[in-house]
Amino acid sequence: MSNFLAGADRCPGSLPRHRGRGAGSTVRAALLGLLALLVLGAPPAGAASDYPAKPITLVVPFPPGGPTDSSARLFGKVMGERLGQAVIVENRAGAGGTVGTAAVTRAPADGYTLLWGGTSSMVVAPALYPHLQYDPVKSFTPIGMAVRGPLILVGRPDFPPDTLAALVAYAKDHRVTVASAGTGSIDHLAAELFNKTAGLHLLHVPYRGGAPAMTDVMGGQVDLLFDTVTLLYPQIAAGKLRAYATTGAHRYAKLPDVPTLAEALGQPYEAYSWFGLLAPAGTPRPVVDKLAAALTAAAKDADVVRQMQDLGLEPVGGSPQDYAAAIAADLAKWTDIVKQANVKPE
Repeated sequence: MSNFLAGADRCPGSLPRHRGRGAGSTVRAALLGLLALLVLGAPPAGAASDYPAKPITLVVPFPPGGPTDSSARLFGKVMGERLGQAVIVENRAGAGGTVGTAAVTRAPADGYTLLWGGTSSMVVAPALYPHLQYDPVKSFTPIGMAVRGPLILVGRPDFPPDTLAALVAYAKDHRVTVASAGTGSIDHLAAELFNKTAGLHLLHVPYRGGAPAMTDVMGGQVDLLFDTVTLLYPQIAAGKLRAYATTGAHRYAKLPDVPTLAEALGQPYEAYSWFGLLAPAGTPRPVVDKLAAALTAAAKDADVVRQMQDLGLEPVGGSPQDYAAAIAADLAKWTDIVKQANVKPE
């Protein structure tokens, strides 16, 4: 067989000629041509037109409950209906999402094990920890961003400044504290980006989670807090917190009178918490394209849009290239903030 293959790259005129065996030579040439077509034209493994032929596992690297898990289950349900196979959510929590994230890199690159990756595991953890078991760019094939949500900067109701401009002026002459869900969390980094953009030095006070941080802001123990719409909006609506600004590219629909930080500061500022779909590196392009189409369709589904908006999240969808660019941009931004603010993980 090795000799047979060795002749496959010769032109037909170079094949050995044997008297009385013209028919055999013709057959051999035909077989060589067929073999070349089979070798060169075969679709890559996992790119079969019948994908998916079995259920897909979607790894969520956080515990059940909360917006990460809820968004994954809703998108997985709608995507499964479109793909014709169940998308089964598997929660693999630990170490800020890095345990489940690393586990996906060890799965076959066949489209049957996917990751519900988020800001914390895909850009914040790599910015904080240089020696993770995965590389956020090299270890994965991006499929698409599913949803994103802005943060809100809030303060206690009796805090003297009543606008963001007044807050910036006040903070330049007074000691002002800003709580977070923990050192190195996205809300902590958003506060450090605010410091950099506005030229402030807010004193960071880390907590073990957003809920206790919020409680202490409402109680007057801390002045400010950046956190998600999901956590903060009910307390803003109840008058227990004052909203100064949001961190998105546009105003939050339920708080139309609250400006974005970019608006209020007159300078570029953007910070989102997002979730998206990724596969192990090397997943075939036809599989990625089919998954991306299903994800984008789910992002446009009326029920998905409604439920995500109720959580303060904006369905996105889009191409794998868009998602790859978003990951790269956020990774660069938060790595720079971690270095400039000298953020050290606890």
